[in-house]
Amino acid sequence: MEEVQFADGLDAPDRLAFGLAAGQLMIVVAGALLAYALMRSSLPAAVSAPVALTLGAVAATLGWLRVAGRPALDWAIFVCSYATQPRTGLLRIEIESAVLAGTRFVVPTSTSAVSATRPAHTIIPLRPYVLCDTGAVTEVSGVAQPGRSRPPRPARALRIGGARRIALFSLKGGTGRSMLAGELACLLAAPASSGDASSKSRVALLDLDVRSPSIGLRLGVTHLTVMDFALAPLDDRRVVDFMVSHASGVEVLLGTSDPTSSDWPLNEDLVREILRELDLEGFDVVVTDVSAHLSPLARAVLSSADDVFVVVTATAAGVQDAYRTTEALRRIGVRHQLRYLLNRARSGVDFGIAMADLGGQLVAEIPEDPRVVDAENRHQLVAESGGEAAMALHRLARRLSHEQATQWSR
Repeated sequence: MEEVQFADGLDAPDRLAFGLAAGQLMIVVAGALLAYALMRSSLPAAVSAPVALTLGAVAATLGWLRVAGRPALDWAIFVCSYATQPRTGLLRIEIESAVLAGTRFVVPTSTSAVSATRPAHTIIPLRPYVLCDTGAVTEVSGVAQPGRSRPPRPARALRIGGARRIALFSLKGGTGRSMLAGELACLLAAPASSGDASSKSRVALLDLDVRSPSIGLRLGVTHLTVMDFALAPLDDRRVVDFMVSHASGVEVLLGTSDPTSSDWPLNEDLVREILRELDLEGFDVVVTDVSAHLSPLARAVLSSADDVFVVVTATAAGVQDAYRTTEALRRIGVRHQLRYLLNRARSGVDFGIAMADLGGQLVAEIPEDPRVVDAENRHQLVAESGGEAAMALHRLARRLSHEQATQWSR
């Protein structure tokens, strides 16, 4: 079979004219038209000429100038959005006394003391601090209330080499990436059949699909999102504080509630920070779902993954997508990590020829099963609903768990 080549720039922004995208081109054209209208107006030349030149220069700057790799127009929009956000108000919490898990709070005993010690400007701490019996400062997540504190996370030894990173990807939407990512992470987080709690892996599930995040909907959980983490102060944020625990034991960082195609603040630097923190927190496995788009964020996830599972479907379009996705991933240097998951497999459809041509490994075939849709509508796991798809998912999880155990024993 002849080698198939695909055009570069699958994830490049659309350029309409003069190297400008639609928004930038609109600003430049509008500025030029307004400048021309001013020059042709009845205003004196001493007034209209400087204003027209200034207007044209501003429009050209917003269109062509790039700061830190982004158009000046984007920065102007960010500044306007920040300036128009309401930031007024007063939050005041008075605590007369509190006892929390052996922690001693230093609290003013009267309202006058509170007023006397309160600074002239209002400060709303994102993470309050209290003084422990040992004299050390300890963080408290949320408002301190007796009996309602968040239990401390157990200390875990840092595994040499960090967490095993698994990413699911496809250039074609609707292949079932999010479903498989959620199911796989929940199954890997479950304890081994032996019942030994020490054999339970600590698993993180990251929903970094910035275009159509759905992990929270599938698992039936709500919490802070990756956007909240990205916008939190750099010196006062921990990724685990923005994650929610699912009943299966997996800890989930939910995707942003508003679809975005911008590379700020959700970018490759943020991805690297999250992955480093999860390694330091002692996670064993990190499963990540990304958009069907080779954005800088997706490239950072895929390049740092130990295993990249290309999710394909057993159709003509699915076979074409397998070739396109493989070509695109090899072009960015993702080669040895590539493996394939066949979703919605049907009897009588052989995907082996395509695998032999691609030189890839088909690690699992998830059959088409109506229970998948029923489980999604009930916010339940497919693996708990029974049926052929559930059995195939359990087999895949056992295989990956065995690979993980083998890797740890080395």
